[in-house]
Amino acid sequence: MRVRRAFLATAILAGVAACGSGSAAAFQPAGSLSPAPGQAALPGQAGQRLAGFRFPSDVSIDFTTSVPGDPARRAVIDGYRNYVLALWAAVLSHGKYAYQQQATGNALAFVRREVARYGTPGTTMRGTIAYNDTRIAGIYFGTGADVLACVDASAFRQVNTQTGATLGPALPVRLTRYLENVAEGKRSDGTWFVSRLAVYPAASTQGAMCR
Repeated sequence: MRVRRAFLATAILAGVAACGSGSAAAFQPAGSLSPAPGQAALPGQAGQRLAGFRFPSDVSIDFTTSVPGDPARRAVIDGYRNYVLALWAAVLSHGKYAYQQQATGNALAFVRREVARYGTPGTTMRGTIAYNDTRIAGIYFGTGADVLACVDASAFRQVNTQTGATLGPALPVRLTRYLENVAEGKRSDGTWFVSRLAVYPAASTQGAMCR
């Protein structure tokens, strides 16, 4: 289906593109995404370590699509993945991990909303969120790009930190599976950051390929 660039200042629900699955590949991010000096590890027993963050053993951020072989295109995908990791590290640490360098515009607003949503003491998230069929929809003049991914949050849960009881899905029910479309910009050092975000629920016509 035709992909349209999603430059929406309101964002979090709208649509484009096709999704499937890809082969898993180790993620070696470009640029820097390390926690600020002196910050503690994310709460919980250590598990995955990605882009300078060590996630709890009961949280898994999965990227299932192989990264491009071309360095220029790989840098674009790395920019998106860095954003994703910064987002969830910020949420799990209740905003203690710096994320502003990875997002601007309404993408930054989305991160802040999720951090605020999990700011209540005694709540966190557990489980797996998978980013499938991540692809570059277009690169514009070498300094802008659109990236698409099918996100599966069906195994990502909000839980009570004291009892471990599941309180509900980690994201709103309509976003259990969704198509994510981000716009990226390129920095002077060659790394990329996310500037705008649009999300299309799989239940919608535009996000149907991510069901």
